Amino acid sequence: MNVRKITGFNERYAGINREERNYAAIFYHALLQPENSRKFLRLLKMDEPIGNDFGIYYEYSFLRDLWERTKDNNTRKQIIKEHLHIDKIDEILTSETEEINARFGVSGRPSKTDIQSPGSWSIQKFHTNFQSSEDLLAVCKFKWSFNIKPDIVIHLDNDRAICIEAKYVSGEGHYPSSSIDKEIFNKRGIPYVGQLELQRYMMTKLLGIDTRFVFLVQKKASIKSVQSILWSEAFEAMGFKSDFPFINDFLKNTKTTSV
Repeated sequence: MNVRKITGFNERYAGINREERNYAAIFYHALLQPENSRKFLRLLKMDEPIGNDFGIYYEYSFLRDLWERTKDNNTRKQIIKEHLHIDKIDEILTSETEEINARFGVSGRPSKTDIQSPGSWSIQKFHTNFQSSEDLLAVCKFKWSFNIKPDIVIHLDNDRAICIEAKYVSGEGHYPSSSIDKEIFNKRGIPYVGQLELQRYMMTKLLGIDTRFVFLVQKKASIKSVQSILWSEAFEAMGFKSDFPFINDFLKNTKTTSV
């Protein structure tokens, strides 16, 4: 007898779904409907004209994609030097390309021709290369910024954005996330980095975008020190409904605090 029969569950999966990425995807879908993005901005008291540079992005990976587009090694070195104010950074960056990659512990075999993305740097490999805990933390934050993907980012224009993190069951995340990397931090007494702190660093410091941060939550007290909007408030502000019953199941779930 299958698990559904054992539990007596014969309904649509959407009715019990707790996956935050599913809720984020539906919210993204809702934002793309005519006038809904304006209604949501109005909820945030940011009702303003939408220009040519307006855009809505799901699983935002700006830094990752910009690095891939930037093929020139000298430009990549400049990015690293500008944002990693650590000991011996000039010495590191004047090394051969393969040595630079090895120094930052890239996963796999270091490239001899291309300075590889910070997103590929491995904390387990590079942590012994940086004796200063302050330097290690700086390198880690830089690396993580090329890996993180805010759930939804609304660009009002190229220099202003709203960064939206979708939370249904979980609270704010922290870095590092792997047990091995946590052990490295714990042995050095380095505090973990909060999700919001890292997003602020990525959006405002590295990308230079004036950003407002919003967490979509099921309970208002879920996230502190940042504006929180209830899922139900967001969907109701847009007046969003669907012809698909399974999507309406998700909308019903957001109206209860029982998760």
